[in-house]
Amino acid sequence: MSSSGFSLDQLSGNGSLSKDDVMQQVKSELAMANAQELISNINKHCFKLCVPRPGSSLSSSEQDSLGRCVDKYLASWDTVSRAYVAK
Repeated sequence: MSSSGFSLDQLSGNGSLSKDDVMQQVKSELAMANAQELISNINKHCFKLCVPRPGSSLSSSEQDSLGRCVDKYLASWDTVSRAYVAK
């Protein structure tokens, strides 16, 4: 079985997967990769901005800052994604 969850026979056309099945799997994997990239970028940017001195816990101001940063980052990402899809 390949890393995509399909066997080599299925991917080569000897199995029972249709073109639609393969396309759905590719879309699913792309969505997962996009979500992972989004989370990674949020962690990188917001944590750096909101937590100047990491410790064993977050202060209330750091928690508030992270919440606002994540909200803004998600809103921006949503706007860009919608513009990209509309092309």
